[in-house]
Amino acid sequence: MGKLGRIVPNFVGGSAIVFTVLLGVTGVGHGQNPSNYPAIQSRSEASYLDQGWGYDTAQWWYHVSQGTVFMPYQWFTSLEQASGNELFATADHLERLGFLADLPSASNPRGLPVGFSIRQLDWPSKQYWKGEWVGFTCAACHTGQLRYHGQQIRIDGGPSHLDIETFGDELAAALIATATSMPRFTRFAMRVLATGAATTADDLQSSFQSFLREQQARSSLFEAAQDVAPEVPTVSGLGRLDAVNRGGNLLLAAPLGEPKNYIPTTAPVSYPALWDTPYMDWVLYNASIRQPMTRNVIEDLGVGAPIDPTTFLSDKIVHGVLMDSIVSIHRALTRLESPRWPEDLLGKIDLDKAGQGETIYRQNCAGCHVLIDRGTHQPFAGSGAAGSAEISVTTVPLDQIKTDPRQAVIFAARAISLAKIGGPASIPYMDAAKAVAGGIVEQWKNQSPANAQAENEVDKGRPNEFRGISAYRARPLNGTWATAPFLHNGSVPSLYDLLLPPAQRPKIFYIGSWEFDPVHVGMETGSPFAGAFAFDTRLPGNANIGHEYGTSLSEPERMALIEFLKTL
Repeated sequence: MGKLGRIVPNFVGGSAIVFTVLLGVTGVGHGQNPSNYPAIQSRSEASYLDQGWGYDTAQWWYHVSQGTVFMPYQWFTSLEQASGNELFATADHLERLGFLADLPSASNPRGLPVGFSIRQLDWPSKQYWKGEWVGFTCAACHTGQLRYHGQQIRIDGGPSHLDIETFGDELAAALIATATSMPRFTRFAMRVLATGAATTADDLQSSFQSFLREQQARSSLFEAAQDVAPEVPTVSGLGRLDAVNRGGNLLLAAPLGEPKNYIPTTAPVSYPALWDTPYMDWVLYNASIRQPMTRNVIEDLGVGAPIDPTTFLSDKIVHGVLMDSIVSIHRALTRLESPRWPEDLLGKIDLDKAGQGETIYRQNCAGCHVLIDRGTHQPFAGSGAAGSAEISVTTVPLDQIKTDPRQAVIFAARAISLAKIGGPASIPYMDAAKAVAGGIVEQWKNQSPANAQAENEVDKGRPNEFRGISAYRARPLNGTWATAPFLHNGSVPSLYDLLLPPAQRPKIFYIGSWEFDPVHVGMETGSPFAGAFAFDTRLPGNANIGHEYGTSLSEPERMALIEFLKTL
């Protein structure tokens, strides 16, 4: 084995908690053992619905890098799971965490699952490894898949089943196991060197230790901050994430070494559907960001695009966001349409019943959820907003909608400190995000006329505005049949349950199955099964209260409304 026989990692770093924030997860028991997750469900060939942008565009979107990274690619594919010697990046293991297997293609020559990308990185703070790094794409969280009678149905732009918290926990455990076992590290090193990576055995050992120190510094800060926090994080489980607050921790707490900027993630939300969003006047569940470019940049930074925090307030922010990719992704999403109900797979729509349901919809729903044409993304004539160049989303105040308020309330109230880089000691989180994202967009736009033209094409004059209103948006409901579970926090399993009075909605249900229920329109959630995640609506951020619209309908009226929603 030559020098490999001498490799003994000398960096252990203390307790097993220190690496559990590799992906921004605090060490408080997130997720569960993926070996107990449901059996693999996506391997059979999926049916792709006509969603306007075509198969080749979808394949490109699954793997196009927006700039995010979480570890060197050769390390990711060489790392073993914490228990046993199976590789961490096997399709079976990743699918149990919610990722969708994908075959090699021109856009994905190495056969990575949907949502993974590779980029070249030579970053000042990551000089221990120059070359290929792996990161997440938009598609990781925004590609859905359903199963009905054994047939898989792909939903491009729909909510994924991904459990990013358990992914982070398991990856951290694998790193700890590798760092503390000479045989395990030796096998890891042999695999990395066999890829032809430009390194030596000794340099790899040093690089691995540098990477672990970087993770320990972040995890130690989060652990100390969590120790004095008033609440513990709420476990997101499959298909959800407190993305806004988690992103804030990763961008504005850890890089600045500022524990007071950390907050527990207690407001998990479902991954939102992406169709029609390029045309909306405000995005996110609390309608908090106006401009597409700044929204996409702040998301990219929150998911792991590198940035030099000392430049946050400067005229030249040093960052690794791939701006041209951001523009290309937006352009592709303008062509993405909401999925039509596939009658050949899920059963025929009863048009007479749907006609009755349309009348009920216009009486109970259309005041907030405008009807639009899925192809033009324009409101229908007579909808009250016809002729508008964009979709004006209705916002409903919290005291009216009465759903779980945490996501909106925390976003509006959160304050952070930029004192360590010469900024204010206290500034609203939204203002800091606006300044950083806006600065990146402005400096890129000013680099060339082509960039300025692209920015104008994407933003269409929409200004860089962030706001924290006490309200949630009511988006158009086309394609909503494919976005279960419902409400912003995923606390209601089906459309049928949503139309029940809140007291009658399930208080605990089980997620993890991809089996679709075309009658009630949702996933199968009623009974516990091996590996199921118990969604407890009594926990912070998980309440299934509110949205008491249509809840007094008779059973025939309720089913008629559901039948109409299938047509959207």
